[in-house]
Amino acid sequence: MAKRARTRKSAKKETNWLVIGGLIVGGIVIFVGLVALAFREPNRLSLLSYCNNNPDNCIVVGDVDADVAVVEVSDYGCSHCRDFNLETGPLLNAQYVEPGEVKWIVVPFALQNQAGGFTTMPSAVAAMCANEQGAFSEFHESLFALQGTASFNTEAGFLQVADSVEMDTAAFSSCLDDNQYADIILENITMAQQAGVSSTPSFFVDGNLLPGNQPLSVFQQRLNSLLGS
Repeated sequence: MAKRARTRKSAKKETNWLVIGGLIVGGIVIFVGLVALAFREPNRLSLLSYCNNNPDNCIVVGDVDADVAVVEVSDYGCSHCRDFNLETGPLLNAQYVEPGEVKWIVVPFALQNQAGGFTTMPSAVAAMCANEQGAFSEFHESLFALQGTASFNTEAGFLQVADSVEMDTAAFSSCLDDNQYADIILENITMAQQAGVSSTPSFFVDGNLLPGNQPLSVFQQRLNSLLGS
């Protein structure tokens, strides 16, 4: 007797829409998260922390133990930087820095030109050389006053300023010749960019960026708020 062939019933598969829906939703969530991550503003470097950790790269004016700090990034060829340092800066210094309420930190800096060079690098180096003799503040201000003159950003101009503030011009000239601060200033430029500096002058008041040559009242409002006055 012939054996009857068994017929195999194929199981009917049903689409699991719940699983598929979960996968789709999960994919969308991941995609949105990746897009948000891509457009999220990167963590900015703290220029104040950088200066605290690299004291040879920055110059502190005033009481180093003051609770409130302002970090300044200026370029010696910048007209707005000149206006700030010859007009607003001295007033802030008299009101907040000299009494010991605020420490003012300058990051020696030079803007990059279209050719990729740093035109005012010599001035920034000269300012750091002046700092060796404790004459930074006077020298810093005087360099801005040289803008628009034939002495601007020249060794002759630097020596003229050094002599006017009674520096040891021989030691100062030797420092200029060594050009030992150029690498430090290049590092400062990189760090300032990472901190969000895209123009000069730029200030960080207690860590918060304040760009441009703002009116005196803007600085006073921020500092008074921090000082509780």
